[in-house]
Amino acid sequence: MYLAQERRQYILRLLEQRGSIRTTALARELGVTDETIRTDLVAMQARGLLQRIHGGARYQLPSAPGTDDSPRLDVQLARLVAARVSAGKRIYVDAGPFARVLATQLQSTPCTFITPSPRLLSAMAPLAIPHRVICTGGELEKSSGLLTQPEPAAILHALHLDIAILCPPALSPTHASYKHSAHAAWAAAASQIAPYTLLVVPAAALTANATHSVSLPPYEIITEDNIPDSFSHVPATTVPFISEDTLNDFGY
Repeated sequence: MYLAQERRQYILRLLEQRGSIRTTALARELGVTDETIRTDLVAMQARGLLQRIHGGARYQLPSAPGTDDSPRLDVQLARLVAARVSAGKRIYVDAGPFARVLATQLQSTPCTFITPSPRLLSAMAPLAIPHRVICTGGELEKSSGLLTQPEPAAILHALHLDIAILCPPALSPTHASYKHSAHAAWAAAASQIAPYTLLVVPAAALTANATHSVSLPPYEIITEDNIPDSFSHVPATTVPFISEDTLNDFGY
């Protein structure tokens, strides 16, 4: 059972990174049978950890607060963030799935979420959460799905932003990088205005590249525990890193 637990944690990491996985490919990657993987996926779907599709599985956002032993990386990271947030804070969170996960982890800590993403605004509307959600307004940039403003820092300053929580696809010790300029512009403004900046990323982001970079003020990083040496001077809180090597250590 312990081996199955480790394997399922790894499957979740892959889903969070890739969005979907194929049963046959996963079986080859882990050196187990297709039937073993199908058994894993059935058990994981029963816990609300994924959605089974024909021939594999798809990433699924949690719709309720995770338990203390949740194997999901996004829930583990969100729980660490939630421990740093007190009720009533005004939070900018990068547009993306993590904002919804964090909202569920802050269920007992009502806050105000500030977002330039109409998509995130509509996604959070039906959730049973106590938070206020403020959309910044502006012109829609179709490539990123964000609302753009000529002076995003002025908007966030007027909204009395307390915390910037950034989830860039690529992170260096001094810069966060994004695929779209609009994401970078809002992240730059949020980190400039907020008294406190948190960078919340999976380990893969620490060695990735993206086009649009943002210079960072002093920040804390929340990630997995295989941090490169280049980040040794950055305050960090970590969760265990689950990799194929980890599974190999247990006999795969």
